Amino acid sequence: MLAVLAVVGVCAGPWFYRTQMEGLPAPVLSLPTTRPASTNLDGKWVVSAGPDDEAKRTQAGYRARQKLLWETVIVTGRTNSVRGDATVAGGNLQAASFVVDVGTMQSAHRGRDDKFRSTDVMDAAQFPTAKLAVLDPVNLSAVSGDGTPTTLEVSAQLTLKGVSRQVAVRLEVQRSGSGVVAVGQIPVTFADYGIAPPPPPAGLLAVDPIVTIEFLVNLVKR
Repeated sequence: MLAVLAVVGVCAGPWFYRTQMEGLPAPVLSLPTTRPASTNLDGKWVVSAGPDDEAKRTQAGYRARQKLLWETVIVTGRTNSVRGDATVAGGNLQAASFVVDVGTMQSAHRGRDDKFRSTDVMDAAQFPTAKLAVLDPVNLSAVSGDGTPTTLEVSAQLTLKGVSRQVAVRLEVQRSGSGVVAVGQIPVTFADYGIAPPPPPAGLLAVDPIVTIEFLVNLVKR
């Protein structure tokens, strides 16, 4: 009987952790329903909070994979503490930079968040922000004024924990009324930035060394 219970425990444990302890990850960020643009793209743009719908508000976060035996567990963290600006001239994005307060990142577990802020991972006390800055001008002529999303590949510099590296950013950009909305993802290898993946609460869990940074930014013209 003990052997049977042990087998049941091993079989059910990963499922229980994923469904009952961890719960569902935050949904993948996506562009909202929009309306036709009412202003041109040239000018100075700044980050705004965005609409009341939390899923469509300006935010940044991470999506990581953990493995418990045969179960894959997706964990996510989010923060609305994002600021930044962009400059467009002659239909080209000339400059853009965005800053995230990493110490405000929140996930489903307070313990994970404390570890995320610790010296082992992001060391938020010494490096309170992460930064993304566009490196080269980007032609925005394909970004339609009717609200249709446009996919762009952008070269940028990502700074995490005081380490800066060039990254390729996949962006979906959408004009809407007097604003612009952008959604992006960046795959990041922890070791490239001197970051140790936060050890999960169960010893049998393994953390994937690659995490995806996700962001949704609402911009308004200054």
